Amino acid sequence: AVYRDRQATTVILSDGLGSGIKAHIAATMCVARIKTMLAAGASLREAFEALTRTMDKAWGTSEPFAVFSVARILNNGQTTVLSYEMPPPIFMNRVSVQLLNKHVYTHKKAIITESVCSIGREEGLLLMSDGITQAGIGRFFPMGWESEGVKRFLQAKLPLKKLDGEMLAIDVHAQARTYWPAGTGDDCTVVAMVNRRGIIVNWLSGPPLNKADDESWIKSFLNTPGIHVVSGGTTANLVSRMTGNPLQVIDSYSAITPPAYELPDIEMVTEGVVTLNQVFNLLDEDPADYPANSPVSDLAWQLKMADRINLWQGLAENKDESFIAFKQQGLMSRSKVLGAISERLKQMGKLVVCQSC
Repeated sequence: AVYRDRQATTVILSDGLGSGIKAHIAATMCVARIKTMLAAGASLREAFEALTRTMDKAWGTSEPFAVFSVARILNNGQTTVLSYEMPPPIFMNRVSVQLLNKHVYTHKKAIITESVCSIGREEGLLLMSDGITQAGIGRFFPMGWESEGVKRFLQAKLPLKKLDGEMLAIDVHAQARTYWPAGTGDDCTVVAMVNRRGIIVNWLSGPPLNKADDESWIKSFLNTPGIHVVSGGTTANLVSRMTGNPLQVIDSYSAITPPAYELPDIEMVTEGVVTLNQVFNLLDEDPADYPANSPVSDLAWQLKMADRINLWQGLAENKDESFIAFKQQGLMSRSKVLGAISERLKQMGKLVVCQSC
């Protein structure tokens, strides 16, 4: 799981004891608690120690129990990894792989480790569960694949033109599964993080409450670096008027999909509330299944690809939302659907920064 705020990105890997529903519940509770504490203002160490105390009490009982690693990467690349009974993290770049040095502490029955490093551009970190390091134990390897085995496996793939964390994680997972007998073995989990240039989407929806703010509102939006997206016909007309650029309507290819627009210097312009409601419904779906030639699909994909979404939410009244036909279709209002989309994007690990006017 990923939690982002303006200062850092936090990645949490949790492995529930056993298998099935109980293990899943334990791992999910572990992740949820850390994310909740961080969102409430707790430090990484405070959240980690609180969860450590909980797991110490659950150790050896019938209570849900999970082991976990938490990596917090500051915006400058400084990284701290705290682990509770988990394999050591692996640092990697395009030409080398190494196990991070660690400080080891014992805490009651558990072994806790702390590692620190700095992750630069095109460098990354790999976290894994013991289902990876214990793969093949007693069958292919006396003590399992072990962290050194994973390191050698990754090293054999280097050098690389580009560090693809997703592909490396998939390769490690697939190799570990080959060491477990088919249909058996421990749960195998791998997560890779790579420092790359972030994708920023600046998203404007709704005019300001006061017309006097129109110019400053639009200038603020246009002057922010990144991809620019406008949602809403009234909003698009406002941008067109402020920039002096013509707004062109693009007819929809589908009876259920609203039209889109073209506006010079703006990467994407969509209709408003109907499109936003449909985007919300698509966020949890596989982009491979998205309808073709659809502004709804394009906007949903763009939001899912983004790392940071800067949202300008105008508070001017949308009179269409009071029509009975609007309510009959079960459409959420602009403010509600933008809130729902923002919350879902945060759950997906995106940084969403919202300002309203």
